[in-house]
Amino acid sequence: MDPESADQLLRHLAQARWFAGKGRRAEIGSVTPLPWLTDSSTWPAVRVEIVRVDYPPAEDPPTHDLQPSEDSPPTQDSQPAAAGTQPWPYELYQLMVAYHRAPVPGLLHAELGRRTVAELGPVIGYDATQDPAACALLWQMLLDGHQTRYRDSEISFHRTDISELAPDAVAQPFTGQQSNTSVMFGDQAMIKFFRRIELGANLDIEVHDALGRAGVRDVARLYGWIHAHWLQDGTPVEADLAMAVEKLASAEDGWGLALDSLRTAGDFSEDAAALGTALAQIHHALRGAFPTAEIDGRTTESLMRTRLTVAADVAPVLTELTPGLESAFAQLGATTLATQRVHGDFHLGQTLKTPHGWRIIDFEGEPAKSMAERVALDSPWRDVAGMLRSFDYAAATVPGPGAARWLASAREAFLTAYAGGLPGLDEQAILRAYEADKAVYELVYEVRNRPDWTAIPLGAIRTIANEGDHDGIRPRR
Repeated sequence: MDPESADQLLRHLAQARWFAGKGRRAEIGSVTPLPWLTDSSTWPAVRVEIVRVDYPPAEDPPTHDLQPSEDSPPTQDSQPAAAGTQPWPYELYQLMVAYHRAPVPGLLHAELGRRTVAELGPVIGYDATQDPAACALLWQMLLDGHQTRYRDSEISFHRTDISELAPDAVAQPFTGQQSNTSVMFGDQAMIKFFRRIELGANLDIEVHDALGRAGVRDVARLYGWIHAHWLQDGTPVEADLAMAVEKLASAEDGWGLALDSLRTAGDFSEDAAALGTALAQIHHALRGAFPTAEIDGRTTESLMRTRLTVAADVAPVLTELTPGLESAFAQLGATTLATQRVHGDFHLGQTLKTPHGWRIIDFEGEPAKSMAERVALDSPWRDVAGMLRSFDYAAATVPGPGAARWLASAREAFLTAYAGGLPGLDEQAILRAYEADKAVYELVYEVRNRPDWTAIPLGAIRTIANEGDHDGIRPRR
């Protein structure tokens, strides 16, 4: 790619809400086009292009110094440097590109740049997820199970049970997405295009597929996915590019519903109980679909201690609280933990309430963790702790005389429904350690991204570090 086109592309990436490289020195390392999804007589001409974004060390002159955004989560280098390639970290991004011969009214916001493509001549590239004509082509390819190959690359559309899907469904991009891009197709389906590509199987697709086969109705139905093989820096690689799932009609976001409940002095306990039941059913299905194991609690204790040490470098206030937190972690050392595949990033924002009940979404784990960390087996209490911490965030976001009562009832209802009764002392100790570990993670995130929010996780950390006995239900205030 010529320097001018590379500059255009990097400027586009830097402005995208889903780009995770904000605040880092970046340059375009390479652009790998996958096979054309359209023939030479079809316009727009559509293909996927895999963009490698390099992050040179400070002593090397950068192409750009990208400014951070409040919307950007903390990033982690998702790909190691391959042998014989650049020595610095990089990330892979997917661009689904629609090339037109002339400007398209209404797509100015989605323009990627103007260039000459060997097979097409002078063209204008647009983000295909924003182009209704391109989206219609992609929809039909999914329905047809389209597959195309050229030289060392291949792209394939895989489908499950899609007999009920309408071929003429109208595409409508969803503008609220951040880490990925979603396009709605009528009232039936949604295709989520993954922006930052992780090599190998996508966890969200893998889990949705397994839960669908198990007959679990607490998640959206999986209709299909897009997969690709290509050569990256001379090495054969593969990755999932997108997934098609059931569109949850009339769905309401769990976080927004919780805040509304607090603002109106309502009671969230019934919804909290329903979420606890849904999580228990999903955990049960995951135990049947994926491997399980029992591990020495001292292993998890050690990992939590290590994360605390690293976190204290970012948030020095943790230093004075370290003894109390390590005491909470030490309770794990006397246990044997039953581990399995879990959600990994469970909170109110990962839930939707539909007319048919609650649905749980986004099984990709915490975005700041490596793939190895996210796919690793863990105690299901991690997901329980994640939701309890989310209740705490909600209550702190809408403070008032009834917030503590709301929090206590939501925690108790969720825990009771999940565990089939109040957790015993051993379970409370495990949960306490996981809540502490999650709050430490939250504090690091807030220090780096939203300093005004640090009081929320810090309050929970202080409570856990300073308390002796813990009943597993008491509000984190």
